[in-house]
Amino acid sequence: MAFLAACTTTKLPEAPKTIGQTVKANPHYKVGAPYQIDGRWYTPKVEPDYVETGVASWYGDAFHGKLTANGEIFDKRRISAAHRTLPMPTVVEVENLQNGRRIAVRVNDRGPFAKDRIIDLSHGAADALGFTAQGTARVRVRYLGEANLADLAPLPGQEPRTRAIAATPAATASGGDAMASLIASATGVPAGAAAPVTSTELWVEVAQVANAADLRRMRLYIPGEGPMALHSASNGGRSVQSVRLGPFVSEALAAASLSRAREAGFGAARIVYGAGN
Repeated sequence: MAFLAACTTTKLPEAPKTIGQTVKANPHYKVGAPYQIDGRWYTPKVEPDYVETGVASWYGDAFHGKLTANGEIFDKRRISAAHRTLPMPTVVEVENLQNGRRIAVRVNDRGPFAKDRIIDLSHGAADALGFTAQGTARVRVRYLGEANLADLAPLPGQEPRTRAIAATPAATASGGDAMASLIASATGVPAGAAAPVTSTELWVEVAQVANAADLRRMRLYIPGEGPMALHSASNGGRSVQSVRLGPFVSEALAAASLSRAREAGFGAARIVYGAGN
């Protein structure tokens, strides 16, 4: 029984542990800065093409009810995982190569840091993949998409919802209609239409143009950010289209996103409320 209860994850960075205290969730989208554990550096980043094969472990009782690295509350019964570098929350497919079982898993924590492990699954996820008793399993992990921030990690049998990441340079180079794909995936409306905004929403406006067709010539990928949305606003009696990141729940989160946008080359990026007039 002691073996079954073992937890293979050691120090989890940026994940406060509040034993015996009431934990208040503060879920947020996070990539994170490079960090060092036991002399080894890890660099979090967005990797839409991520696929890796290696060893999975699981963790449960020791972290149940405590905060994950992106401010969610860890529930050992739900389908979640810790990964060293993928953004949080992200959804990945994990396949147990020893029995063929395959599930979609919400990544919302950092770890594992044993050298031969590539992902640390919740007790519930390990049960679903059929390797709780063994403690570890050889798996294949594949990126599926950015997770919905407002959702909880799913219970066994449920599927986590995902959002496609914004168009990348690779997608543009392939000859596809990057802007149409961006609009459809990020806003749920067809190209040429614009998503409504409310005056209380906080956004980072990346670019503003008079004609949405002009956006097709732009490099719209920003490392560390989720999908962009296309909005329509009125400025001086004329209609303009703007590409935005958000909405954000606080000015601090919007400021961090603004910094990433400017570092990616969007020097005119700014924070706006609602329509931004």
